[in-house]
Amino acid sequence: MKKSLGFFVRYGFKGMSRVRKNKHIISKFDDKIGIVYFGSVDQKSDDHEVIRGFTVSSTHVDNHYSVGSINGYDIALTNRTDVISQTNNSFVDYEWLVMSFKLHTKQDLPHIFIKSKQHNDKPYELLFDIFPVMQEVELGVFEEYSKDFTSRFTLFSQPTKSIEAERLLPATTARVLAAHFWPLSIEVADGVLYVYSDSNNIDMNLLDNMLKDGLWLADFLDVRAEVI
Repeated sequence: MKKSLGFFVRYGFKGMSRVRKNKHIISKFDDKIGIVYFGSVDQKSDDHEVIRGFTVSSTHVDNHYSVGSINGYDIALTNRTDVISQTNNSFVDYEWLVMSFKLHTKQDLPHIFIKSKQHNDKPYELLFDIFPVMQEVELGVFEEYSKDFTSRFTLFSQPTKSIEAERLLPATTARVLAAHFWPLSIEVADGVLYVYSDSNNIDMNLLDNMLKDGLWLADFLDVRAEVI
């Protein structure tokens, strides 16, 4: 009863209905691809590996947590929510669908974030509070990038790693991202690829695309890491 009341306080009737809907969709997706659905997990007490990346915090809540292995990659999936205090003492709810892929390469890749350009940047403002050294990379040192990519995405890294970041993401690959990933966002950090959606509308098509595109990019990064 206490847990149900907490869910109601946080989500309300409509929110709880959406949580149940997302559970049905994500558990069905998990069954289809053969990974294990754990439901809601407590980062402070449950025995599971926390999905990190820029959305990790001491206050986030992970619903519909799932793990497994696909095409040789250890993947994890969660519907993550968080309530973040603002500078004006107000609070804002954030929500992401996060799919992570543990890379095989042992190379030390630069921390990059590829943010989709869309009408709502608020879910990603948190990135720059957590990683204030992340700055936009001015692309074009080695080659010209297509307008399809630059109009849809912005690449961020630490200023000292901007050259490495651009080498990691050549123009031909950026063109593929522009065609297939938008409006998803991407992070590479500590040997893990994270694919993010901040849409409140979770469906099988979105999950299928995140998995397919994430596996493709993980494989590309593993190969690319050995030649740059």
